[in-house]
Amino acid sequence: MNRREFIRTSSKTAAVLGASSLLIARQNVLGANDKIGVGFIGCGKRGVNHLQLIHAWTTQGKPLRIVALCDAYGPRLRDLAEGYQAKPYQRHQDLLADKEVDVVCISTPDRLHVPQALDAIRAGKDVYCEKPMGHWSQFALCKQFYEATRKSDRLVQMGIQINSNSAWQKVKELIQRGDIGRVQHVTAGYYRPGDWGERWPIPDPDAKPGPDLDWKAFLGDAPEVPFSVERFFSWRKYLDYSGGPATDLFPHVLTPFINVLGLKFPSRALASGGIYKYDDYGREVPDTFNLVLEYPERLSVNLVCTLTNGHNSDPVIRGDGGTIVLEGANFGAGFRRIKRYPVKWKDESEVTEIPVTMPNVLAEHWTNFLECVRTRAQPNTGPELGLRMQAVSSMGMLAYLKQKIARFDAVKQEILI
Repeated sequence: MNRREFIRTSSKTAAVLGASSLLIARQNVLGANDKIGVGFIGCGKRGVNHLQLIHAWTTQGKPLRIVALCDAYGPRLRDLAEGYQAKPYQRHQDLLADKEVDVVCISTPDRLHVPQALDAIRAGKDVYCEKPMGHWSQFALCKQFYEATRKSDRLVQMGIQINSNSAWQKVKELIQRGDIGRVQHVTAGYYRPGDWGERWPIPDPDAKPGPDLDWKAFLGDAPEVPFSVERFFSWRKYLDYSGGPATDLFPHVLTPFINVLGLKFPSRALASGGIYKYDDYGREVPDTFNLVLEYPERLSVNLVCTLTNGHNSDPVIRGDGGTIVLEGANFGAGFRRIKRYPVKWKDESEVTEIPVTMPNVLAEHWTNFLECVRTRAQPNTGPELGLRMQAVSSMGMLAYLKQKIARFDAVKQEILI
């Protein structure tokens, strides 16, 4: 993104958000006029989404300030730092040492989330961390991170923005009121006609490790392999750094259900799928994935995903006293209406329809986080919820790769294959 593109895109974002009624709380510990200094670790496509949002708010006079950016790729870092007038750091440790940074947004590859978030809370920063909590192979490390947050006074918001859609509160109220009896079965999915999430554009096919490209920092604790420009820029297609639907998409789908149903850790996970279409460019993660979860709460969850077809099916919550259907679902944002069906019904007159709105959930999620930074309340998608979702992603990937049933030991909190 060059400077002209940055200014044009940010101006459009500001115009959209200017119509929003979102307000950051001002009765807070920091004081009404204190600006929260934000640092961004990871400046790829998702990191820029966050940058655009915060920049738009600063142009509206919100008490925020973009202080610093960090990225392992120097050209991208310098261009964005100039455009946003922020300090550039190639090492996240240097950004965390900056005393002007109050909170950090982490949008790096999956494997780097937990190490960088741990460093951040130890440096005294509050953290907005993109999903998933960690790489699918890092459940033990994610558990350590969760324990560390319990002992810390730092706040962590997991970047599963759909959980900030207030429509889910209406779903929760219906369930808690007993409108569909005891819930026993959930089906949901994510459908997309394309694998653009894995085919990232490569800005420089001739890029090589050196002062402008920190290959070692990118790898983290991943297996050491020779440098590949494809691995560096299109990392989501490789199992060493990502997991495909189970790690990139299912957190959006399942996390709100875990929250409203009060689910802990699944007792068993069965997975199937594979690369059924996009097998022409070295992709390793599946493009079609099915996951069946059994929960000790005597409840079964079926999750399905394909990137070969975008035809949607509405999520359904089935209880022994009725059914909830979430119509017009878009798991990047929410759904358009709730319908409640009795167990046995003959016509639409017996169906209850509840209209809901589909807000800018990224803005809602950041608003919740920043309010909590000021008030020191807990964010609505903290590390405990992130860890429960991480167990699902890790169990799903291990079951898929090992072609076995993954089990969860609730006493030791360990995944068994």
